[in-house]
Amino acid sequence: MHSASSRIRVWVCACLLMMFSLPLFCQTTTGRILGEVHDQTGAALAGATVTASDAARAVTRTVNTDDSGAYVLPALPPGTYVVRVEATGFKTVAHPNVVLEVAKDADLDFTLQPGNVSETVTVQEEIPLLDTTSSTLGGTLSNKEINDLPLNGRNYENLLQLRPGVMRYPGGGFSTTSANGLRAEDNAYLIDGLYNSEPFSGQSIINGAGIAGDSATILPVDAIQEFNLQQNPPAEYGWKPGAIVNVGLKAGTNSLHGTAYAFGRDTALDARNFFNTTASGPKNPRTLEQFGGTLGGPIVKDKVFFFGGFERQHYNVGNSFQIQSPATVSLTNAGNCSFIPSGDCVNSIPDAIADVHAGFLAGAIPFDVSAASLAIAGCDATGNCTGTGFPTNNGTDPNGPTSLVNGFPNEVTVNNAIGKVDFHLNDRNTINGMYFFGNNSGTVEDFPELQPKWLTLIHTRAQVLGTNWIWVPSSHWANEARFGYNRLFQPTYNADHNVSAQTAYGLNTGVALTPLSGGLPRIGFFGEFQTLGGFKWPKLQGPDTRYQFIDHVSYTRGKHSFKFGGELHRDGVSGGAFGNAKGSINFGGGAAWTLNGGALTSSALEDFFAGAPTNASVLTGDPRRDLSNWAYALFAQDDWRIAPNLTINLGLRYELNTVLKDAHNLLGNFDPNLGLVQVGKQVSSPFNGNHANFAPRFGFAWDMGGKGKTVIRGGAGLMYETVNWESFLAFANSFGLTSIPTGALLDGAAGPGTIQVGNLAPTPATPWDNGPVFGDLSPTNLHCDNAATGRPCAIMSVARNISTPYVWNWNLSLERALTSKLSLEVAYVGNRGTNLIGIRDIN
Repeated sequence: MHSASSRIRVWVCACLLMMFSLPLFCQTTTGRILGEVHDQTGAALAGATVTASDAARAVTRTVNTDDSGAYVLPALPPGTYVVRVEATGFKTVAHPNVVLEVAKDADLDFTLQPGNVSETVTVQEEIPLLDTTSSTLGGTLSNKEINDLPLNGRNYENLLQLRPGVMRYPGGGFSTTSANGLRAEDNAYLIDGLYNSEPFSGQSIINGAGIAGDSATILPVDAIQEFNLQQNPPAEYGWKPGAIVNVGLKAGTNSLHGTAYAFGRDTALDARNFFNTTASGPKNPRTLEQFGGTLGGPIVKDKVFFFGGFERQHYNVGNSFQIQSPATVSLTNAGNCSFIPSGDCVNSIPDAIADVHAGFLAGAIPFDVSAASLAIAGCDATGNCTGTGFPTNNGTDPNGPTSLVNGFPNEVTVNNAIGKVDFHLNDRNTINGMYFFGNNSGTVEDFPELQPKWLTLIHTRAQVLGTNWIWVPSSHWANEARFGYNRLFQPTYNADHNVSAQTAYGLNTGVALTPLSGGLPRIGFFGEFQTLGGFKWPKLQGPDTRYQFIDHVSYTRGKHSFKFGGELHRDGVSGGAFGNAKGSINFGGGAAWTLNGGALTSSALEDFFAGAPTNASVLTGDPRRDLSNWAYALFAQDDWRIAPNLTINLGLRYELNTVLKDAHNLLGNFDPNLGLVQVGKQVSSPFNGNHANFAPRFGFAWDMGGKGKTVIRGGAGLMYETVNWESFLAFANSFGLTSIPTGALLDGAAGPGTIQVGNLAPTPATPWDNGPVFGDLSPTNLHCDNAATGRPCAIMSVARNISTPYVWNWNLSLERALTSKLSLEVAYVGNRGTNLIGIRDIN
C-alpha cells in the first residue's frame, strides 16, 4: 500500500527583478519591513521611532527600535510605503517607494546623522534585490509581469513553470503541475492567505480542473496584485509537501482605478489540427471570447475601500478523434458471412443485417433482426443507415473496421466574479473580506463519441468566502485571524441522461428512468468498434466544503522574530458515481447462431443486430455518501538574526488529520484477519489515524559582506501530505471504501454489513428487445464469490495501519545580485518521499 521515492534537482536561474527572484515568508498576503538603525559610528540606536505609511490605503504603522537597534514592522498589507526613522539629536531619514510584495520581507537598515530632528534626509538608493532573511526558495510575480507575459487563457497557473523545478506531466494540463518531482496534488494554493483547495481531489477550487477544457473557473488576472511560489517553506505552512502558491488580491485605494479588456481568437485565423485534414471535413472550430474588467476605490476615504472584478470566457474548440466504425455500405468478396454468398459480416452493417435475416429464415436463430438494434444504429431492415447511430461511411478499409476522424466541439461558458472590501478601523485594526463566484457550463467530448447526443454535460460552481482581521496591539505584537469557506459543486452527466432507452430505442433495460440512470446503455464490441452511447457518467461531486480558521501571532523581542499559531479545518465531501447506473452491454461474437445449437460462428456486429448480448453489467444500490473530517495544526517558528548579515530560521509544526467519517456509517474495508468489515459494526473507523506527525524545519540566510549583494541560503524540513480523498473513495468508478459490499451474499450467506453497492453481472435477455435486459436489479442479487455464480467482487481496501506520507526537503543555494535588476541563483534541491500512497494487489 506504500512506496517511497526521492527526487534530486540542481538548477541555475538568471532572474529579472520581480520575476520569481525574491524569496517569500508568510502564509498570508501581508509582509514585514525589518532592519536595524545605527548612528554614523555604527553603534546601535535604541528607542528610535520607525514609521511605515502607505498613503493610498491610509495604512500607518509605528514601532521603536530595541536595545540592539533592531525593528520589525509585521503584518503589513502589500503596497508601496514611505519608511521614516526619527531619533532625538539626529536628522530624520525617509526612504520613499519601499515596495513590499505579497508575503515577503523588506530588509531595510538606516544610518542616522547628527542634527536637528526637523531636518529630513531622503534616501533614494534602491532596496537590495536579494532577500537576506529567509532560507526559503521562491519568488514573486507582479501583476505587470502576469499581464505582460504570454498567458494562454489568462490562467495564472500557466506561469508556475517559470519557476525552476516546476514542470507539467508530459501532455498534461495545468492540473498536472509538479514541483521537484512530487505529485501534482501535493501543491498548495492560497488566495489571500486561505487555502484554496478541496479535499476530494486535492486541487485548487479557483482555477481548478474541469472535466474537459481549460480551468473550470478563472480568477481574473487583473484582480491579482501578485502571486508567489515557494519551496521548503517555514513551519506556518503545511498539509502539502510540494510548492506553496500564494496569491494576493488587489485592494481599493483612495483613488478610483480600474481596467477593461477583451481578448479573442477566431477559427479563420487558426491553422488546422494535424488530424483534421481537408479529407476529413471542414476545419474544426477554435474560437475564444474573453472579456472583463475591474474597478476599485474608496467608499469612505482613508477608512473603507472596495475592489471588484468580472470576467467571462466562452470558447468553442473542435476535437479530432481517430475512431473505428463499421461500414454503412456492403463490402463484397470477404466471404465471412454464414448465409449470404459474399459480403463482410464482420465489418459491414448491411451485410451483417442481411446475414442475420437470412439466418432467421433458415431457422438458425429463433428471431429476426432486432428493432432496438436498428433504432440504436440508425439503420433500417434493408441496411440503409442515416448516420444517427453509426456514422455513414464508404468502408474504405477492406481489411478491417473503417478508420474515421470524428469529433465534436467543446463549447463552454465560464462566468467569474470577485469582490473585496477593506475596512481600516484605525492604525491597530484592519479588517477585510472577499467573495469569489465562478460558474462553468458546457457540452464537451471528453471521450471519443459517435454522436453529439452522447456527449458530456459539464458544470462547475465554485464559491470562496474569506475574512481577515489584523490586530496590532503594540509595537512587539501582531495578530492575524482568518476565516474561510470553500464550496465546490461539480456534477457531470451524459447529454441523454433524461432519455428513456425504451422510449428512444424500444430497449427495455429494466432500469427506472431518473436523471442519474437515463440514457442509452454503453454498448461495446470487445474493442472492434467505437462504443455506442455516452461515457460512464453521471458523477456527482459535491457540494464539497472546507471551513477553515487560522490564527497567527507575531512577537518581536530583540534579535528574535517569533511566530506561532494554529489552524482548524472542517472538510466535507458528498456525492457518488453512477457511471454504470444505465448499464453496460457487450457483444463479442459467437452468440447468435449457437442459440439454436448451430455450429456456425456469428460476428460481434451480427450479434448486435440479432440482439444477442454476450454479457452485461449494471450498478445496483446507491453509491452516494456524506463524508467529513477535522484537521488541526499548531506551529512555532523563530527567525533569529544572530548578526546583521546572518539569520537562522527555526520551526516546528504539528498536524492531525482525523479519519474520515460517513454520516450513516456506510464505509467498509477489508481486513485480512476479519474479512469484510463495516464502520459501526466490526470496526469504529475504516482505518487507524496517525497522531504523532511532528514536522521540524531549519534554515539560514547569510549575507556575505553585509551589502545585500551575495547571499548563501540553505535549509531542510519535513512536511506531511494530506492525502486527497479520491485515493480512498474513487467516485469516478464507484470503487473504494464507499462501495465495499458488506451487505452482499458471500457464498450464499448474508454479509457482515449493510452496504449493497456494486455491479451486477446478470445473464442478459436474448433477444434484448424482450427485456428487461438486466433482469432483477435488486441489491439483494449482489453476490461476492457465491458458490452459485462464481463471481468474486473486486474491492479496493485501505491498510488498517496506513501511515501518513511525508517528504523531507532540503536545499542549498548561492544568489548574486549582478545589477540592481538582475540576479543569478545557483541552487541544489533534494527531496525524499516516504510512505507515499500506492496500490498493491494482496492476492
